[in-house]
Amino acid sequence: MSSNAFFTPVLFIIFNRSEHAQRVFQKIKKVKPKYLFVAADGPRVGVDGEEKECNAARNIIQAVDWDCEVKTLFRDENLGCGKAISSAIDWFFDHVEEGIILEDDCVPDDSFFYFCQRLLKDYKDHENVMMISGTSYFFNKVNRKESFFFSKYYSIWGWATWRRAWKFFEYDIEKWDSKEVLGSLEVFLKDRRVREFWVDNLKKVCKKDVDTWDYQWAYACIKQQGFSIVSVVNLVSNIGFSGAHGNGTKSIFHQMPVRAIESDLLVAPNNIQWDKSLDKKLYDVILTVMPKRSIFSMGVSVVKKALKFCIPSQKAQAFLKQKYRVFKEKIMQRTRS
Repeated sequence: MSSNAFFTPVLFIIFNRSEHAQRVFQKIKKVKPKYLFVAADGPRVGVDGEEKECNAARNIIQAVDWDCEVKTLFRDENLGCGKAISSAIDWFFDHVEEGIILEDDCVPDDSFFYFCQRLLKDYKDHENVMMISGTSYFFNKVNRKESFFFSKYYSIWGWATWRRAWKFFEYDIEKWDSKEVLGSLEVFLKDRRVREFWVDNLKKVCKKDVDTWDYQWAYACIKQQGFSIVSVVNLVSNIGFSGAHGNGTKSIFHQMPVRAIESDLLVAPNNIQWDKSLDKKLYDVILTVMPKRSIFSMGVSVVKKALKFCIPSQKAQAFLKQKYRVFKEKIMQRTRS
C-alpha cells in the first residue's frame, strides 16, 4: 500500500447510525485524507429519538485529529434517501474535481482508498469511464491477471468518480422511456435480462415506488455508454441491512469479506473495453440473488396510488405519507427486535 499523503477528497455520508458511521470513520481516519466532506440528512418528523441519534453520528467528526480541511452539510430537515444523498454529491462536486464517496454502512479495506486514488488519476481524461467501484460480487473467487475490469454494472457501495461524470446525473428521469432512449438501451445493454433489470428499476423510480438515487446514476452512466471500473477482489463490506435505508433483511451481499489490493502493483486491462465474460458472471450473481419486490414494498405502491386518487389535498397527502413512514419504521424496529 502506498505511504504517500492522501490528497484525494472523501465524501462521508451519514444519517442516524452512529455505530455504523464510527466503523467507517475509523477507516477514513487511518488514511488521514487532507480533504474530508461530511453530509447528513436531517431527522425525520415523528421518529422518536432520531434527532439524538443524528447528532451522535454527526459528533463523530469531532475526532478528526490530523491535518484536514473539513466541510459539513448538516441538514435541519429530512429530505429522504434519494434527495439527501444526490444533493450531497452535488455539493461535493461543487468543491472538487474528483473524489471518493462512502456511506455510513460501507466499510472499506484500507487499500480501497489508494485503489481509487490511483485510478481516479489514471482515467480522469477517459470520458467513457464513469466511476470506480470497490465492491466485487465474486466473493474473492475470481482469478485474473488484471486487478480490475470494465463493467456495465454500477455499484455505489464504496465508489469514486469525477465531476465530469457526475454532471450527467439527473434526479428526475421522466423521459427515460422515450423511443430514442429505449433504443440506445437496447444497443448498449445487449443482454435482455440485464436490460429488463434496469428498465424495471427505472420504472420503480418514475412511479416513486423507491426513494433512491443510485438507479438514476446508473441510468446516467448507461446513457453515456460509460463503464464502471470494478475491482476483481472485494474492497468494501456493506453492513447496512438495518436502519432507515435498510429493510432489515440480510442478503449474501451484506458483510462480504474484503481482500487488500496493492495500488502500486495494479495490473490494468490492455484496453478500455467491456469485459463481457466477467460482466456476465457478475450479472448472473446479481440477477439470481437480487430479491423480487416484497409484498410490503408492493403495499407501499398501492397506498401511494390510493392517496393520489382518494385524497385531493396535497397537504393531506403529505401528512398521511409522513405518518405512514413513521408507522413503517416502527414495524421494522419491532421486526428487528
